[in-house]
Amino acid sequence: MDEQETSKIETIVKVSILLWSAGLLTLSYYEPPDGKKIVDFDPTFIASIFSASTASLGLSIGKKGNNNGNAKPPKINDNKETKVIT
Repeated sequence: MDEQETSKIETIVKVSILLWSAGLLTLSYYEPPDGKKIVDFDPTFIASIFSASTASLGLSIGKKGNNNGNAKPPKINDNKETKVIT
């Protein structure tokens, strides 16, 4: 196999794992009207596989705040001159 064909196979495997993990995550949270879940498991491991596969494809999934990057750094107070009565 040449380099390009290996790259295509690698991408196909990554996308397949991404779709598989997305499907399992969707099924783990879906609850039909009758109240019975289709699958019942802790989705933490599948979520980590989903995150890793998106990262390997160069995608970044995350919740961004409402400040659009204009957040002020936290203010650190120096309490050297504060008198404490004990």
